[in-house]
Amino acid sequence: MKRFKPSRHCPPGFPADLLIEGRQMLASLPFPVELSWNDNEVFGHFDGWWLTTEFHPVADAGAPDTPPRVAARLKVHGQFGQTLSANWLFAMNFNEHKAISLLKLIRVLHLINHLGRNGPDGGLRIDVDPRLCRSLSTHLIDFTAELLGRLDLAPPLVQFLLYSDDETRDVEPELVARYRAGGHQVGLGQFGNHPDDLLRVWRLEPDFITLSPRHLHRATTYPHWRKPLLQLLPALVEQGYALGVEEISCGKVLELAQSMQARYLSGPWITRLLQETPPAPTASARQPAILTQAQA
Repeated sequence: MKRFKPSRHCPPGFPADLLIEGRQMLASLPFPVELSWNDNEVFGHFDGWWLTTEFHPVADAGAPDTPPRVAARLKVHGQFGQTLSANWLFAMNFNEHKAISLLKLIRVLHLINHLGRNGPDGGLRIDVDPRLCRSLSTHLIDFTAELLGRLDLAPPLVQFLLYSDDETRDVEPELVARYRAGGHQVGLGQFGNHPDDLLRVWRLEPDFITLSPRHLHRATTYPHWRKPLLQLLPALVEQGYALGVEEISCGKVLELAQSMQARYLSGPWITRLLQETPPAPTASARQPAILTQAQA
């Protein structure tokens, strides 16, 4: 595939020593993986597939004078140009050696791309599917502390958002404890998709939760769905749980998110607002005022 033809030249913003360090961190894995680059991007190669990182901004309505955090999303590409959902990887039932190698490649890929594109001072959110963190022998695998130490990236800059299902609920407490002990904020994704989500929040005490996009879309359309969310979510915010709302696609949805007292805002409409905001000479990081109304 032409897009992933390697080059000797580093892409803009990526120093050569950073890319060399990335390759060294992936050496001697039980299953071979590769970190490569060309004139435009840095990408990974795993078992015949190419992996890339895509970032989208997450505005913080509670900190309008700070740059938006970026959330890293994994993209999987095939040799014929097809793009697959990252969930496809989890359907492959990899053996333990492959799972370990894949997880470390994804971590290194996200961190290297973040440092090259966004710099060492920007905030990063990594979305975690616990299926990949748990090996076939049921122990948890995580390389975060090692990689951040080697890359000299401050742990408080990195958030983790867990996307669990019924099969991985049992590993949530250990993952939350591990990330929090490392100095990271931890969130629970897809809030509202499971009947025991309130119990999970009270048991795990995450730093933030993100509302399931399915409930957001229903609340936008149906008043009978919107009313209980406007009662429950602000109550959780009052108890100290920050709320994130994603896939904000228009001003109407943004207003709804603000009514829910959401702090973390993302989606195509948020990206557009951030791109249209002209940088001020003395406050280049300031976010649009419309994104902070919920906190006024």
